[in-house]
Amino acid sequence: MKFSKLAAGIALATLSAGALAGGPLYIHEKTMQPYKWDTSKGAIPVWTDGGQIIKDKDGNDVQSFTVLEQGTTFIVDITLPDGTVLPKNVPLDRDYTFLTIAQANAVTADAVAQWSNVETSTLEMAIAGTIESQTGIIDVNASNVDQIYNAENGYGFWVNYDTDGAILENYFGIPRDQVLGIAFPEWADEETGEITEATALMNGWYIDINDTEGKMVQGVFTHEFGHAMNMSHSQANGHFTYIATPWYAMHDGVEGCAGTNVYTRRGQAPTDSIETMFPFINARGVEGIEQGTVNVRDDIVNISDLYPTADYSTKYGTIKGKLYTKEGVEYSGMNMVARNLDNPMYDVITQQSGNMTQGRVGPDGSFTINGLTPGGRYALYMDPIRAGGYPTTPTDIISVNEYWNEGENASPALDNVCDMTEIVVAGGETKEVEMYFNGYKNGIQYTPLVAAWVSDHSKNGKKAFGMTQGGTPFIYDSTQNTFETLVTPDGFATLKASNMAMNKTATKAAVIADLDGDGVGQGAVWDIRSNHVSVLEDPSNNTCSLGSQSGVSSNSIWDIDAAGHTVVGNSRKPNNGGTECLPGQGAYSYGVPTVWDTKTGKASLLTDGLEWVENSWGGIQVLINGERTEAWVRADRISGNGRTVTGSGNNNNTQLAWVDGKLHDIYKDYGALNSSVISYDGERVAFGAQQGFGRRAFGEGVKVWNTQTDEITNLGGLRWCEDVPYFYFNRNVCASPFNMTHEEIAETVGLPLNMVLDANDDLSVITGRVLINGMPAGSSIYLEGIGWMTGEEFFGKQGVVEATNLMTNGIFGVSANGSEMMAGIVGLPTPLTIEIDANKAFVCRYGMNQELSFPKQVIEAVKDGAEFGRCEHLEDY
Repeated sequence: MKFSKLAAGIALATLSAGALAGGPLYIHEKTMQPYKWDTSKGAIPVWTDGGQIIKDKDGNDVQSFTVLEQGTTFIVDITLPDGTVLPKNVPLDRDYTFLTIAQANAVTADAVAQWSNVETSTLEMAIAGTIESQTGIIDVNASNVDQIYNAENGYGFWVNYDTDGAILENYFGIPRDQVLGIAFPEWADEETGEITEATALMNGWYIDINDTEGKMVQGVFTHEFGHAMNMSHSQANGHFTYIATPWYAMHDGVEGCAGTNVYTRRGQAPTDSIETMFPFINARGVEGIEQGTVNVRDDIVNISDLYPTADYSTKYGTIKGKLYTKEGVEYSGMNMVARNLDNPMYDVITQQSGNMTQGRVGPDGSFTINGLTPGGRYALYMDPIRAGGYPTTPTDIISVNEYWNEGENASPALDNVCDMTEIVVAGGETKEVEMYFNGYKNGIQYTPLVAAWVSDHSKNGKKAFGMTQGGTPFIYDSTQNTFETLVTPDGFATLKASNMAMNKTATKAAVIADLDGDGVGQGAVWDIRSNHVSVLEDPSNNTCSLGSQSGVSSNSIWDIDAAGHTVVGNSRKPNNGGTECLPGQGAYSYGVPTVWDTKTGKASLLTDGLEWVENSWGGIQVLINGERTEAWVRADRISGNGRTVTGSGNNNNTQLAWVDGKLHDIYKDYGALNSSVISYDGERVAFGAQQGFGRRAFGEGVKVWNTQTDEITNLGGLRWCEDVPYFYFNRNVCASPFNMTHEEIAETVGLPLNMVLDANDDLSVITGRVLINGMPAGSSIYLEGIGWMTGEEFFGKQGVVEATNLMTNGIFGVSANGSEMMAGIVGLPTPLTIEIDANKAFVCRYGMNQELSFPKQVIEAVKDGAEFGRCEHLEDY
């Protein structure tokens, strides 16, 4: 008989205050079934811990679960369970017992009974004695806990009371104020998959001062004991209480459909409807009491699935299904919900797709929802996991949420998200279903890619350059769907960059490399085909440097021309003059706009019209054309032919341009802010324009400057209220009771500020990001002859439902012809890049859809009278 330690890989990384540790379901790979206790052996013996010995008011020894520690001061009077009153604002003169071991054992017995009394489950637990009786350990604490967790102690469930939280902090490495309990099956017979030993650690330190009977912590015990039986977390109703906010609403069905309720705050959902196995709990209130009871079908079914009675499967119905992408690929990790329309808060059952394989066999969209009430009317829909640790990696909705219906298919035109077919089954009956994410297979394709930043897109549209959160550059090949990076023979990444860029054909990339290993990166060119890196000259001989999130480097690299002949960025010069910084004074330097010749590696400084002068506090600032100053300037864009360079200054990224090396202050002359995009030939530069800052700011839309004639063309911009809300002292004046119009607002503040991000070679397609008070407020896109539209309008009219829940707030990479794009979402906790294939798009002509090449044919068709978008989606924004 071979035994294995199941808990070696327990995940603790997602814990937060009020959270419960990420838990099982552990899968026995030999059978691909969950590990289980053998309930035919009778009740599982439960062995309970002793506790720290504290003297009571009469001098008697009391085994304690929760202790109020000497020296602690409370701001309210505390009444102990024995009647002792501890006055507020007075440091405790000694340790006091708050909850006794006897009280903790009563809570344990209650939790044991909750799971043992489920009628459709054979699971039974019973308190058999103490840990002391089996091991001789009177009180499991930080000094001896390794004798419990590192040893096979014998058959049963071992409940440890961590009186002071020291086991959590010293053994598990978790602050005692960060987690309430940890439990898991610890040992199993690897031949059969039978669990033989489980442990629970209950945090006695994290007890509310009002919980004098242990009632509010009851939910923590019941929850953790579920983990010990190999139950995983689940999400049925708990997110309505713990996750919902006015700005992050939760729904008990498909958003926007009839009968779906919206939850925006705690208290809207009944507290007794919160499932015990939800990964969060309020152990300082009524929720903790209610989660101590196993009364929601989700918990009842999940324990019954593991330990079913003989008649369980015949008394109740089942939904057996698979979830697919629009392409027909199975999709794992989605929370599937079956909610009884006649008892929606209590008769609700959930399962994750792929929960029985957990990524071991590739994409798995399978899910089985048992325990359906015979004759009940169930709605089946998707509801992504919102928080907490789960054994199957949670995934997001890659399209729009929807109900299952008998006509289920992937077409957004045919499969209305609110069309719902009630699922009604008899006892023992199984309803088999297939569910598809909606999305068109033709037209614009919108595909989330990778948890990393993609910062540049080759102008041939086939490759993208990005950076991991650690700063390692990688290349994404859209034709092969592969990622690669340059590593040493030992497997270490040789490149670091806070910014990097590729040439048009994706054969060369401008990066930062530390090839000599001195800890200071330097500008370099990566020949992608040969994997060779050539260092670019550093005028300071690598002595002046600046630290960033990606490390220390002597250069900043920003862009490369189409042929890969010229790189732009900044090098550095010492504040005190000369060319090299003194040892240890690399940061006492300033940046200088620089261009590099990649053939020779030589650097040329862009100093025309710029003078670095001392400011009033002894630092260095830049004087531009003798007229205005900036704290710093940089060169960050270059035209495809290498002729025109643009750059930014510190103050709201005011824009500069160098044409054939000559400086033009395009902020001073035209109000250029934030960023610029340049046509391939360098003859036209587009930028968002604004006069003034703060309350005196006046938006002038997007302008195009002709570098040869100085002619300005105004491309306009988005419209207030119709495209962008206008907030005045945090109130949307577009809405009631103000009901202001675009014209009224624009008269005072001009157009919304539009930060241009990228463009195709001839500027017939320009992408941008709308800024409100300097913050990202959505994406924008300009089509020549059509004008500006928001990302919502652009993708909505094209029927790109995949963008609904993952709407980009910036398309930062556009191919030379404008048909391939890369986008992202600023503000997410995890980086997200979106690949957009816009080679084909739709217009509506005479009430019929017509698929055309984008952008040229689409633009011409609209000029000729067609409407932009699919006929059935023209109003979808």
